[in-house]
Amino acid sequence: MLLRSPKVSALGEIGLDGQNGVGMGKQEALLRQCLAKADSTKPVILHIRGKVVQDVELNARCRTMAQKYLEKEQPIQLHCFSCEPGVFAAWRKVFPQVYASISGMVARFNPRQKQGLREIPLDRLLLETDSPYLPIVGKENRPHFVGDVASLVAAHRGERTQDVLAAANANCRSLFGL
Repeated sequence: MLLRSPKVSALGEIGLDGQNGVGMGKQEALLRQCLAKADSTKPVILHIRGKVVQDVELNARCRTMAQKYLEKEQPIQLHCFSCEPGVFAAWRKVFPQVYASISGMVARFNPRQKQGLREIPLDRLLLETDSPYLPIVGKENRPHFVGDVASLVAAHRGERTQDVLAAANANCRSLFGL
């Protein structure tokens, strides 16, 4: 099976999206099929996006499905995580090897999302641009803007940008076995 190949580093991104026009029943059926094929030694990258960007209920639904198919120690990346308070802690309670990946959407975080961002332990934080999607306000999105994402994350968390970058780099290496 392709997922067992040493050339494959992860499964994903897979998940649930309330904004793409595809019925949730179809998405859930496909997600179950994908989760059932996951390799417990390789990260699963989950895309969870509700009608409002980070839907707490949709996260709970995806987490419940993941619990049925994945081992407790399954490495997971929550792609483009938008940080509602308590959501990351709920994931980490059932999947201790979960990481939250923050994108350029951080430029538009509301106060609740900023609070949720501060709840993510630094050793569980990843950075991404999701280029070409989700640009930082006023910019065409490119991968090299990850430093701008790091600066915004650091500012919201009250940390130094270089500390956020160093932690995200170490976390990425750990998650993907680099």
